Amino acid sequence: MTRNIVGTAALVAAFASLAACGPKNETKAPAAATIALDTGATTVSTDTAVPVSQVGKMVKGKGVVVAVDAAAGTVTLDHEAIEAAGWPAMTMPFKAPASLIAKAKPGEKVTFDLRIEDMGGEITSMKPE
Repeated sequence: MTRNIVGTAALVAAFASLAACGPKNETKAPAAATIALDTGATTVSTDTAVPVSQVGKMVKGKGVVVAVDAAAGTVTLDHEAIEAAGWPAMTMPFKAPASLIAKAKPGEKVTFDLRIEDMGGEITSMKPE
């Protein structure tokens, strides 16, 4: 069965923008909408805030460490807009290697490298400013 991949990608991007983390002053999370589209090679879910075209892209960012969750393997950052990813400023958790999580301190201003993934991203390096 042939699929219109361009139309599918546009639809995923539109839904993904609606599922984004939201403005910093938002007090409760929006209800999640789930739509899975099979493009033949990959199933993409709009539970993510990441357009398909961004997955795997490396970007740089600046932010403040808000929380560290070693058990979950995440660092939550209140980051500035990341123009290369098309993301506004927001607060969100990112996966990170244990070595970076061990060094992260809440309240610390950092610069970071991020590999965009289907569920947000993974911090590949992080340095205090």
